[in-house]
Amino acid sequence: MFRKLRFLLLILLLVPIIGFSQGIYEGDPGDSIIVRFDTGIIANFFPDTSATPLWQLGHGHKAFFGADTAAVTMMTDTSLPYPVNANNWFVIKAVYGFNFIVGFWHKYETDTAHAGGIVEFSRDKGETWQNVKGDCNADSGSFFGIGVLTSNFYTFNDTLQTGEPAFTGVKDTVQYSRFQFFVGYPQKLTETKPCNLYTDTMYIRFRFVSDTTVDTLAGWEIDSIKIEYDLYGDGLVRDARNNNTFKVYPNPSSNGLFYFPRLDNETDYRLEVYDAIGRRILRVPYAHILDINSYPKGLYFYKVSDGTEYYSGQLQVE
Repeated sequence: MFRKLRFLLLILLLVPIIGFSQGIYEGDPGDSIIVRFDTGIIANFFPDTSATPLWQLGHGHKAFFGADTAAVTMMTDTSLPYPVNANNWFVIKAVYGFNFIVGFWHKYETDTAHAGGIVEFSRDKGETWQNVKGDCNADSGSFFGIGVLTSNFYTFNDTLQTGEPAFTGVKDTVQYSRFQFFVGYPQKLTETKPCNLYTDTMYIRFRFVSDTTVDTLAGWEIDSIKIEYDLYGDGLVRDARNNNTFKVYPNPSSNGLFYFPRLDNETDYRLEVYDAIGRRILRVPYAHILDINSYPKGLYFYKVSDGTEYYSGQLQVE
């Protein structure tokens, strides 16, 4: 009896360690945004505004980056090696969605430990920043995996002399790296712990740094950035042929009440609500008022259908 209890206790202790450190959770992509630098107009993009900008948008003229005169990318100078004492960045602003994933294509050539590229995020519109491999990282396992998860990224041992984890050394083929802000359940956190990832807008910063060591290396090039907003609902998006979205208000809602528009033949429609990990929590005849006040605060998804027409979108309860 005692052996069985000890075995059960061991399993329970190991669950948070081995059961929830599985890398990025793919979910069911419902929407994605690709920031391509060759489009000319880049929404929600904040370029390097320092007195001596290092990040440049243009055609490459460095042999290491392929000297591609057709592609337009972001790189640490289009023709010159990176300088000493660099600390330059550009920022992408993303509307927050539970468990969303950021991926990017890139190459780099730096002096190991003396220069490199760092990826950071900010929940407070740039007031403070965290490395994706910082206190909030959950790659090595955390309770229910909550935190920042990475794939094809630098490790905790890939550090500069400052101790900051970074892309450092040489990657001479195009690499696709990704990271995810994984929250799991649609529960708005109120505590001020470093890993409270709830926010309205997430800022993503790509920062290149170097020390006083003089080099003649290419630096860092980023081709494009993809932001995947996953719905985590079984069939929630795959069934949406036209993926029309209603004007639901107020959204976000402070009391869990949402008002839906009138429809032709609306008695033929059903309304379904899913939580952030894809569990259906409600299925009712279509109505103009939806009340989900009894559920936790957070992000939800709705689907309205009569079997032919489909409508879907997000609901936020604050």
